[in-house]
Amino acid sequence: MVKTLVIDDEIGVTKSLEMLLSKEGYDVTVANRGDVALSIISENDFDIVFTDLRLTDMSGLDILTHVKNKNSSTQVIVITGFATIETAVAAIKKGAYDYLTKPLTPDTVRIVAKRALEKLALTEEITSLRQELSQCYGFENIIGKSPKMQEVFKIIRQTAKSDSSVLITGESGTGKELVARAIHYNSERKNHRFVPVNCGAISKELIEAELFGYVKGAFTGAVRDKTGFLELASGGTLFLDEIGETTPDFQVKLLRAIQEGEFNKVGNPYLTRVNVRVIAASNRNLEKAIAERSFREDLFYRLNVISIRIPPLRQRREDIPMLALHFIEKHSKKRSDHKVTGITSSALEALMSHDYHGNVRELENAVEYAVAFARTDQITVNDLPASIKSRKDVMPGIHLKPLRAARNEFEKSFVLAALKECDGNISRAARLLDIHRQSLQQKMKELGIKFDALKDE
Repeated sequence: MVKTLVIDDEIGVTKSLEMLLSKEGYDVTVANRGDVALSIISENDFDIVFTDLRLTDMSGLDILTHVKNKNSSTQVIVITGFATIETAVAAIKKGAYDYLTKPLTPDTVRIVAKRALEKLALTEEITSLRQELSQCYGFENIIGKSPKMQEVFKIIRQTAKSDSSVLITGESGTGKELVARAIHYNSERKNHRFVPVNCGAISKELIEAELFGYVKGAFTGAVRDKTGFLELASGGTLFLDEIGETTPDFQVKLLRAIQEGEFNKVGNPYLTRVNVRVIAASNRNLEKAIAERSFREDLFYRLNVISIRIPPLRQRREDIPMLALHFIEKHSKKRSDHKVTGITSSALEALMSHDYHGNVRELENAVEYAVAFARTDQITVNDLPASIKSRKDVMPGIHLKPLRAARNEFEKSFVLAALKECDGNISRAARLLDIHRQSLQQKMKELGIKFDALKDE
């Protein structure tokens, strides 16, 4: 039932509203004094609150403020017998949903209450979606236990607390957009838009119109006004991927827009103001591009306030087991016949020894392929793409070591990945690895594993 509070110092008004709303299925509580109402509000959450603007002991605007401070989603409808436009506007500016004037009519009350309920449902849905987005792009979704990735995590956590421009560099497929989204959805701008723009996918002739927007008649084909990406991102974050692919002429205009927070739409002499955070990314060496005069030095320094470099996967191979298990869980949901829950040691060795020119994206594609073709609940070498299972040579950068040490290192990474995937639960990790719990405990002891969040069922 919809929890509803009715506040009015006229007993007749509270009684009539209580009867009317109760018949409509609302769970109604009444109060005839402001102090009584505040006491009730402090101990309960309400979906809708009706309050008179002029109570004997306080203003209805004070009630409104208390309600919104307690729960911003609560829909407040103010009532007054001394209605003026100014009073209604003041209440709505403070967060009231709507206002009613005395004498109240049943139909008007029903309509306003119904609309307030619809607004509440929409507000709750938006809140839920925002929470889902924050979870999808939380720091925990950037996977890696290697020292290099732990350093990246430290930087992006601090970056989310600031509002400075950011430049993310790294090879293609390392997860630059994922890092940008994590920064946005953990920042003060998370309730506004994250607008990704792939600068390399937009022609040099169109990028200015796409980013800044244009007005009708600005050029042939401009049959209507168009809002650009920069304006769409106002209040939020603009992510400019492949920024190194833009021209110096465009970079001049982008620099001004970032520095001044204003720009001209194509064909419009009037300035448009925006409040936007810019995160840029590139897989090119921009300092080399500056030397070659294909990238402006002043724009580089404006973007590079905070610099984040994401290491290639071949430099953090110890993260591969954890990533592989994550992608198995993610893509196994697409199988309707049976679930793939793990990977054999030989298949994981093949993944570990591959040189990923496409980085994490290539690894995910390989795991998705293997999950699609797996005939059992475990991925085997035969399930892997040919480019990986045929790789026999030792990859550059891998230093040979005694076989026992290499095996122990591999087993330790694999066991730690399973424990991480199972939130430190030993029994679940044992099932994932298809061994007995006691065997896993013994193996952990042999490998010197002391997991931070060990749990057992």
